[in-house]
Amino acid sequence: MKRISLFIVINAISLYIISRLMSSVYISSLSSLIILTIIFGCLNLIVKPIIQFFSLPITVLTLGLFSLVINGIVLYLAFTIVPGAQLNGLLNSIWAAILLSITNTIFYNIFD
Repeated sequence: MKRISLFIVINAISLYIISRLMSSVYISSLSSLIILTIIFGCLNLIVKPIIQFFSLPITVLTLGLFSLVINGIVLYLAFTIVPGAQLNGLLNSIWAAILLSITNTIFYNIFD
């Protein structure tokens, strides 16, 4: 339970920071942020492994760089599901996924 709550808190903080850094990312309220964090976590558990399995040849050919695109797609899906959260464009979602992974790494090293 501690790990799940740490995941939610760290992802929520990271998504909030990304919404402040990027003008193409908009989160309207705290409830939208929490719902977005939970939906994003569920999509990472369910949808992302399926996408990774089917895109394995492309990921191998690009030496793993296509995984950034996969992370961007999952993040874009999460933003389209949650009302009150907006992310403009797939390229912006890839940049947001890169920033999200950087901020998550920093916060996990601090809090864990």
